[in-house]
Amino acid sequence: PSDEQLARLYTQADAVVYEAEKAGRNWTAERNAGIVLRRRAVPGRILDVGCASGAFLRAMLAHGWSGEGVEPSTVQFALAEEALAGRCRLHQCSLQEAKLEGRFDVVSLWDVLEHVTDPLCFLRDCRERLVPGGLIVLNVPDLDSIQARLLGRRWPLLLAEHLNYFNLGSLRQCAERAGLAWLTTGSRAVTFSMAYIFHRLGQHRFPLADAVRAFVGGSQLARIHVPIWMGERYAVLRRQ
Repeated sequence: PSDEQLARLYTQADAVVYEAEKAGRNWTAERNAGIVLRRRAVPGRILDVGCASGAFLRAMLAHGWSGEGVEPSTVQFALAEEALAGRCRLHQCSLQEAKLEGRFDVVSLWDVLEHVTDPLCFLRDCRERLVPGGLIVLNVPDLDSIQARLLGRRWPLLLAEHLNYFNLGSLRQCAERAGLAWLTTGSRAVTFSMAYIFHRLGQHRFPLADAVRAFVGGSQLARIHVPIWMGERYAVLRRQ
């Protein structure tokens, strides 16, 4: 798809399923915040690209940071405005269209780079929005992960909207060609309800997934939240 087609799709994106997992996404946002704080303990300014309904920005504000968020989805943007209540500037548009003030100590790309048409160009754009020595933190699907290798075509991160996939080597190459120094990498858990987990497994035609989902239904079991590792890789990069 072209950038224009993607912009229309993301502007109109529905958030019902996403927001149904609000509690789990808040826990994941705290883990994401921890990755930033381990590298940059002193509060500064952060730009969250693809901020969705604002969970990560809210977590960073609680640690004394200030920042701005970019989110193209009309529904998600409205939810972020409500959640953040004017405590930081939000932009309903793409990163390229955003009128941002000054530069940032950190740019965060949680589950973003796999959605863009040109990840190298996108990283270079993010680099230019950093102060010298500023950080980019990002998370992407990892094709070399155990989950991807074991599950093959049933890997839940094989999605039509994921235009790019990475492994350690290609992600490092992309970062270096964008003028970013490689600091660290790893994997972190995401938290979802049992109902959502079996919903996603059913989408990828796991045997018995739909039957289990129907069985747990609206029970207490369906609302239990568990941390899982999806086969993703996070990285922390620094502007040179």
